[in-house]
Amino acid sequence: MAAFLIIYLALFAGAVSPAAAPRTDACASLHDIAGSSDDASTAILDCIQRLPTGGRLDLPPGVFTIRRQLRVAKSVTISTAGVSDADASCAQLPAHRCATILVDLSGDPNPYIMPIEVAADGITLAHLIIEGGQNPRLRTDCGEPNRRPLGGGMRILASHFTLRKSILRNFTCYTTVEALSGRKFLTFEDNYIGPNGDHRPGGVWSDGITIHDAGDAIVRGNTFVDNTDVQLIFGGCQRCTIEGNNFRHRGSFAGASFAELMLQAFPSTSGDYTGTIVTMNRIDCGPRRRCGYGMMIGSNPWKAGEDPHYPGAMFGGTITRNLIRNAMIGMNIDSPTGPVEFDNNRVEVSGGLASSDCGLHDWPALNVAPSAVRFVRGSPANAPANSISTTRCILNRLDH
Repeated sequence: MAAFLIIYLALFAGAVSPAAAPRTDACASLHDIAGSSDDASTAILDCIQRLPTGGRLDLPPGVFTIRRQLRVAKSVTISTAGVSDADASCAQLPAHRCATILVDLSGDPNPYIMPIEVAADGITLAHLIIEGGQNPRLRTDCGEPNRRPLGGGMRILASHFTLRKSILRNFTCYTTVEALSGRKFLTFEDNYIGPNGDHRPGGVWSDGITIHDAGDAIVRGNTFVDNTDVQLIFGGCQRCTIEGNNFRHRGSFAGASFAELMLQAFPSTSGDYTGTIVTMNRIDCGPRRRCGYGMMIGSNPWKAGEDPHYPGAMFGGTITRNLIRNAMIGMNIDSPTGPVEFDNNRVEVSGGLASSDCGLHDWPALNVAPSAVRFVRGSPANAPANSISTTRCILNRLDH
């Protein structure tokens, strides 16, 4: 069986502050391959091996092509040379200022691998552009469940991970970032996520960030644009802060989504949002309403009735001071199994006639399903709430 060279970087546990990470200039060889088509995996490995635990690798600006799975298993900070932690994000800096990691894997027989793995506590990625390649084989891989992750970006296997001021874009399918269950103290801050995937029929949709079941995570100040499945989705998150993120679409159906921000449960996750605050997020799907659900609480449209072990149920959390505009349904609350607090949210220019897997309906701007009414605490939003079930009613599957 052919296998990719997997980069193992000595194990270490424990978070390291980016400001405290010592720098190194031991990576002059990286200047020689920046911008070339050569595989940069070995050179990056050599540089990190020279770092002390908790060290910092500053990549020179340029494009570094990764042709083998990059498995980072040592507590380090990876950033761009000449950019300080206090500088603006890569989305605001001139394009040439941030180093680009271009992922160009051409397929691997091993199931469920993703191109980049974060496999040790205390890893920080900052001021980087991480970009998917254009290998046409990946679109074929997206049709095979065991190979779909190859079309994604990064999988997080450890705690105390930070991704800041970076751009992640042009991944083919699956999800751009996936954090597996049980990870704690994850921080995603001031990143630009998208575009990723293709919403047109063909099964190459991509989430922006997928967090299976975390504790004490922060998702703050990120911009999600044209992620084509769900832009930000959770299966559970206790004591988490989901704050000040912006969700939008640029207009084409290829960049549309089924939902923007989704709190629910996967088959193997808790659906527990106890202590979590979802606040001051701005969702605007644009005048062509390029999202189905603006904020989706539960997942009855996807899975209810199909699998008794996958209720999509959630409970807990406070959802307050969020603005949702231009969605087919602005806020949909369908399948919580415990109290959820709502306060001072606004839904605008949403609802109306749209088709779904369950037919053409005149949808409300705000919906609280009959089974969910008893679990709603406070006022979900300014608009009057209808009470209908959206079971198996996936919106925005076809262009309109």
